Amino acid sequence: MKKLLIASLALMLALTACAARRHKLTAQGNVNLKTANVYYAQQNVEEALKYYNLVLKDNPDHALALRRVADINLYNGERFADRAVDLNKAAYENYDKAIKVMEKYEKPKEDELAAIRDMKKRRTSAWTRIYNSAVTQLQAGNTQEAIRVFEIASAIDPSSDKPLKQLFEIYQKDMKDPVKAETTLLKIYEMNPKNAEILENVGIFYYNQKKFEQAVPFFEKAKAADPLNVDNLLNLSASQYELGRYADAKINNQLVLNVDPNNINAITDAKNIAYKQDDKETALNYLKQLLAIRDNDSDYQEISFLLNELKQYQDLITYAKKWHLYDETNKDAVRLVILGASMTQNKALQAEYELILKNMQ
Repeated sequence: MKKLLIASLALMLALTACAARRHKLTAQGNVNLKTANVYYAQQNVEEALKYYNLVLKDNPDHALALRRVADINLYNGERFADRAVDLNKAAYENYDKAIKVMEKYEKPKEDELAAIRDMKKRRTSAWTRIYNSAVTQLQAGNTQEAIRVFEIASAIDPSSDKPLKQLFEIYQKDMKDPVKAETTLLKIYEMNPKNAEILENVGIFYYNQKKFEQAVPFFEKAKAADPLNVDNLLNLSASQYELGRYADAKINNQLVLNVDPNNINAITDAKNIAYKQDDKETALNYLKQLLAIRDNDSDYQEISFLLNELKQYQDLITYAKKWHLYDETNKDAVRLVILGASMTQNKALQAEYELILKNMQ
């Protein structure tokens, strides 16, 4: 920090002259400012801070005093770890005030513009230190302190959603507090109401809370912002399914299949929608698609019993035999082959599988 103070001294002296033009000080104010500058040049930050604060007491918008108070607090934030958050907060706030004052100057000089650029960098540095301190507290398991510091970071820079995202995760996962999690998530949404990822995340939050009516509008907005987001379309379809809106669910599920025809989740959901619409033939076709992609015991069982229900015995034989090959210990698979053989008058196949069943006893 000593190098920082020394490097800033030349610019400070230029600003001092500038400040004299921009701010009218009382006689005592001028004395306090000059005294503060002397101590600052001598690296005596404690005494400098005292006199800069005296300047600000009567002249709260004095840009140079605000900047120097910010510089000193930023420096002290490195020196005193136990007070680092509060000191960096003070640094941020004073840089922010000084910037706002100087940005209102008419016809700003180049050195003033340089000072504004420098303060913006330091303001960002102060905020980053606060945010990183909160992350460190969270990683150390100090959840309540992390919450406090993330809230400070959010309060002093409401334009950043990073602290809110951290707070949402804490409230949802660590604190198991859905009310605070929802409030925080909606703040993030209000900051970025057209962001597809945020819209989807709000929808997911409500879906996980089984608040499907609230989830659907957010998934629909996310769909409008990013029409090819397969995960969002699946979530939208699933929410509509839970609400009994099977026709709508089918439309969005089909959009997924148009993009990714072998998406197992979409095929499974399509099958379930078909059942709800009492379309067992369509459900059967989706089961066949699933088994063309994977071997799965529950799929074999489901398709075999469905084929029996639909009295499609030749296909029943085909899939029950595949089920038996997949799991040679499953007696239901063998019994269904026997049933299919009996219904199609295939005596040889029936005898073959009756013997297999007998040997399994």
